[in-house]
Amino acid sequence: MKTLIINLGSQYTHVIWRTMREIGVEAVIKEPNAPAADADFFDSYIISGGPSSASTLSPGAAHRILEIAKAGEIKKPVLGICLGHQLMAHIFGGEIKKGISAEYGISEIDVDKEGILFEGVPKKFNAWVSHFDEVKTLPPGFEALAHSSTCKIEAMQNEKMMLFGTQFHPEVWHTEHGERILENFAGFCKLLKK
Repeated sequence: MKTLIINLGSQYTHVIWRTMREIGVEAVIKEPNAPAADADFFDSYIISGGPSSASTLSPGAAHRILEIAKAGEIKKPVLGICLGHQLMAHIFGGEIKKGISAEYGISEIDVDKEGILFEGVPKKFNAWVSHFDEVKTLPPGFEALAHSSTCKIEAMQNEKMMLFGTQFHPEVWHTEHGERILENFAGFCKLLKK
């Protein structure tokens, strides 16, 4: 299995790459302005966080992947992390607004539904979060999987379309069970390859 990681400017993109390699997934990082055709040769996609806002981010590879997924022209799993999560919601018709608490820091996450991402993860765990922007309203067809005291949509999924998102950063060591969350995404992708 081969995963494309689209770097939207997160300082943790290399950590996503390393974690995926450690759990047995071949991963490649591309910048958002990579040629559109580069995205066609992968089995799954991870869209990283970054400092921009989903509504003002210049169109690039991440937009293309999400837009063709929305059109039903791609049947491959996509995981959006932080800005990637927000961009997914934005493109699919959700609402993005400034968060109540904009700081980076640790927050307790409450899992409301296991879904794909939280299999084997405790109902409460601590995660590294950034709430400069948040998904305030889910896109049609998505369901919320987790919340925190300051953010009602810390994670979401549209399992039928194989789209997943986390407001928090599962890739960093500050997040408890973060590797398990990425393993769950990778395991879902591997099942599709069989």
